[in-house]
Amino acid sequence: MATIETSVAENETRFSFQRHARRLLSNLNETRKNPDLCDAYVAVDGLKISVQKSVLSAASHYLRALFSYDGNLSEHNGKTCVNLTLSASTFDNILDYIYTAEIGLTTENIQDVLQAADLLLLTDLKDMCCEFLEGCFSPHNCIGIRDFTAQLFCPWIHLKVTQYLDENVREAAYSEEFQRLSAEDVQQLMGRDTLKVRSEEDVAENILRWCRWDMPNRKQHLPGLIDSCIRVSFLSDPTLSRLLSEGVDQDVVAQVTSVLQAKQERGVQESPRGYHQVIVVCGGEGQINKSSEEVEVKAVTRFVQLRKSHPTASANLWWDMSSMLTPRSGHGLVEVGGCVFAVGGRDQQCRILNSAEKYDPNTNTWTAIAPMEHGRVGFGLVAVDDNIYALGGSNDMTDPLTSMEVYNIFTNKWRPLPDMILKRVWSAFAAANKKIYVIAGGIVGKFYEAVECFDTRTESWLSVSPMRERRCDARAVAVDNDIYVFGGFRRLECPSAVHSGHSLKFCGTELYASKNDYWVSLPSKYGAPGLCTMSESSSLCGALYDGEDILVVGRLDLGGGQFNCVRAFNRHSNTWHSVVPELPQHQLRYQCCLLKMPSSIVLRLQQQQQERFNSNSGSLAVAE
Repeated sequence: MATIETSVAENETRFSFQRHARRLLSNLNETRKNPDLCDAYVAVDGLKISVQKSVLSAASHYLRALFSYDGNLSEHNGKTCVNLTLSASTFDNILDYIYTAEIGLTTENIQDVLQAADLLLLTDLKDMCCEFLEGCFSPHNCIGIRDFTAQLFCPWIHLKVTQYLDENVREAAYSEEFQRLSAEDVQQLMGRDTLKVRSEEDVAENILRWCRWDMPNRKQHLPGLIDSCIRVSFLSDPTLSRLLSEGVDQDVVAQVTSVLQAKQERGVQESPRGYHQVIVVCGGEGQINKSSEEVEVKAVTRFVQLRKSHPTASANLWWDMSSMLTPRSGHGLVEVGGCVFAVGGRDQQCRILNSAEKYDPNTNTWTAIAPMEHGRVGFGLVAVDDNIYALGGSNDMTDPLTSMEVYNIFTNKWRPLPDMILKRVWSAFAAANKKIYVIAGGIVGKFYEAVECFDTRTESWLSVSPMRERRCDARAVAVDNDIYVFGGFRRLECPSAVHSGHSLKFCGTELYASKNDYWVSLPSKYGAPGLCTMSESSSLCGALYDGEDILVVGRLDLGGGQFNCVRAFNRHSNTWHSVVPELPQHQLRYQCCLLKMPSSIVLRLQQQQQERFNSNSGSLAVAE
């Protein structure tokens, strides 16, 4: 279908026919099969394949430079000929992609196609290969994929496979890829803080298994690996003696024992391995200044550990992290690649911010990153892979924005994207299947149930089915390809609606099935509209998914003067239970996200806070 666009020029109407490009590409694909319509050759694997220079040059900057540089050119049958170090089958796949925008990827050809896409500077194809690789991770190939993606500079997939390896290192250590690692690579891998192991015994077993693969040539590395990788304070002497008694020469055992004794005598403080999944809360508002009646905007950042199955005395304590560089409220907060990103919002002087900053848990520090093009408050901040999308919001507290921009965590740059369809603020946002959904929201005097979807692959917008109940300031979370929306408020449009005496109604929970483009209201266990709390006076700060339960975070009124901070919803049993009863002190309307924080950092932050508490208690005692 043709689209019509009004031109600035007088008496001119511009038409755009979207199928034209597809038809042109299809016809070009037919013409390349006719040698008379080709003007060059590409030599691969001893074969000379007829090509069209203009088409290949348009698709690949590398090929454009190759065809344009006389020093690389030769002649064959009177036509230009260039050489490529690719297999004939791989180049055939590349040609099919260039002319049809389609390619078949398998575990057998993915490495060759990815290398070719990297060589030919076919960025979109390289991204597709990385997306395919992410679905191929297994304990038997993750070490090879990690090395391969580092060589070809695929930073996102390299980060993801490294995280996968950390979680599955016990199984990966049985793979042939692990056995063929060099001593330096084994040292780098087994020394990682974030390895998920049952105990230090697993690390010792992995090192010994690697040595036994080729004991005559590898036993010389064993003392050094044990010294650099094993954390002796977490490994008992009898356990190590038992492990070393299995096929290790006595002279090597003596060296290892000497190394460990020397390490124990040095008394080096060692940290636990692995990580804890925590909820991070950041910024928001604090106390109201009674003299000026101003609300404090906070920079404070805290975390709480999630221990749903084995709670301890410290499980529900809030622990301090480094505060943000800038106090923020109404900002966005997301976790990407093991770091937390805080963007936009407003400061204490009610200035709308375009600034952004990143928290690195390994150093417990915030650093400034590139600012957005537009200042925003009450907007959406959504992560899809290594990109962070900022959508809508307002830049003057009244007029909603439709603009959208995206930030890449590796380039540290923002770029604009197509505008949203509808002006609105305080919508709910979620990403499923690499699509971003903008849900409900409103403008002054009007609430919406409308939903629109942005496809990050095609960078285009589409309206989808509206919610059943319009609302503003709700919270959404994606679970696989479904989206759950909790809370939010709407005007009382029916005198019989259940409410608590004010003019707004707290909305029930709805589920969107993206596969079927359909919304359904979730009832409670007893058939009433499903609320995430027992009272309408609650305020929600976020909805998260930890891989098991959906976590609703905020000031959740359970009735009778009782409040919870975090409640978990089990979607299989349709039941709620408390996870974190205690609220973070003097912190409201914050933003939150999940973060896998290294256990060593969690321990250090807890120790530092305990030391500050003890120091303050001591000072109080002296003063008294």
